[in-house]
Amino acid sequence: MSGTPKSAMLMGALVADAASLGLHWLYDPDRIASIAAQRGTATFAPVDAAFFDGVPGYFAHADRHAGMLTQYGEALYVAMRCMIASDGAFDDSAQRAAFAAYFGPGGAYTGYIDRPTRGALDKIALDQVPSGIDDDQNPALTRLPAIVAVYHDAPDLTARADAAMQITNVNAVAAAYNAVFADLLCRVLNGAPIAEALVAAADGATGDVQTALRDALTTPETDSTAYAGRVGRACHLPTAGPVMFHVLRHASSYANAVERNILAGGDSAGRSLMIGAAMAADHGIATSKGIPLDWVLHLTDGAAIWQACRALGRD
Repeated sequence: MSGTPKSAMLMGALVADAASLGLHWLYDPDRIASIAAQRGTATFAPVDAAFFDGVPGYFAHADRHAGMLTQYGEALYVAMRCMIASDGAFDDSAQRAAFAAYFGPGGAYTGYIDRPTRGALDKIALDQVPSGIDDDQNPALTRLPAIVAVYHDAPDLTARADAAMQITNVNAVAAAYNAVFADLLCRVLNGAPIAEALVAAADGATGDVQTALRDALTTPETDSTAYAGRVGRACHLPTAGPVMFHVLRHASSYANAVERNILAGGDSAGRSLMIGAAMAADHGIATSKGIPLDWVLHLTDGAAIWQACRALGRD
């Protein structure tokens, strides 16, 4: 199995998302660590409500099973399929229609609908543009790997990334983090080591975003679970963004990054797309530090997903 850094980046985002499904939104790191110890890994845990009994968390994925994507991964996959149908281009109108057709009434998606998705569906039904709501949570970044795969060297990358974000989120903080992660993924695609790309992307941010990301890169705390306990495990980008940077700063491989992220707890799936995308763009697939091949085989519809990654990555 081979591919370009672009197709690996897309696959890396989706595999990491699926790997996070079973323990997503479990906020008790001790419970997560116990499950991981019993199974030998935190990745691709079964979807089991008993995992959430008696501890902080929210069991959201009763309609899913291990190997499937969360709503974050599904949103990226919808965007990818729509771009492929549009000859690789991001068409804002087509994207909104595809999003509503998949997640809305009568659509193929069965599962949890988060606040930005629900708000976007309401606004799309009223033909409101942009369709996003004022929200700073992780859904803002879900379409970004697809945008970067196609527009990473285009002068209108920022405008495309903003348009993709505004399908679900119209918020200044979300836009700032969207720009940071677009910068990070572009740098890695262009060959920069992740450690170097993280520093440059943090330096390119401003204000509170820059301060938070620099803290993630310079704190003496190397345990991402402990770090997430300090800054927060929730879905909001002012907490999720620094945790993503911390995981990427200290991960030794793609598998280690995904495992480290799940063990950190909370909105692990929301963080997984950027973590998986960056690590796979750097390390590839089925290499010593890349996406493990057996993880790809865990995916439901993995062959179709890989074909879509290759098509959009222009393999």
